[in-house]
Amino acid sequence: MSETTTTNAIGEACQTITGIVRAAADTDLDSPTPCTDFDLRTLLTHFAGTTTAFVHAGSSRSLDPDDPWGSNVKLSQEWPSQLEGNLSQIATGWSRAEALDGSIDGSQMPARALGEMLLIEVILHGWDVARASGQQVEISDALGAEVLRCVSATADQGREFHAYGPEVTVAEDASDLDKALGLAGRDPNWTR
Repeated sequence: MSETTTTNAIGEACQTITGIVRAAADTDLDSPTPCTDFDLRTLLTHFAGTTTAFVHAGSSRSLDPDDPWGSNVKLSQEWPSQLEGNLSQIATGWSRAEALDGSIDGSQMPARALGEMLLIEVILHGWDVARASGQQVEISDALGAEVLRCVSATADQGREFHAYGPEVTVAEDASDLDKALGLAGRDPNWTR
């Protein structure tokens, strides 16, 4: 895929997941999620942290030296606004073609790899929030294809570092999003 496809996908992903976050605002934070080790509160705290890290990387071209992956970020009581703000800033900072050029200070990965990881993070955890709150995720075929490409390229490494669970088998004719979910260890048919 081209850089334009990845940057367009980031913008679309952020817009889609912003709608999911808004619609999940009244969901019980103790609800289970497809991430079996995380209830919704824990998932949202993680998601707030990683999106904060990507905001910093997209705006400053560096990871925060004191908290590179957002591990110290606390979930606000106004978490929908917190995540919406992060997603908006990510869309602005990472949807420019040059955002994927070169490197990000403090990261051993090129900016392109970080951008692809960002896309995966937004879609997978956005899907987790959607499913935990009883929602479906509707994305374009182009976004689904880009997410599948990115997850396919990182699946083995993702499992090695416990970012993904064991692969879940999906139907051969499944959507690209469902295939990406399965590769990342998520059951596309999960419900709460």
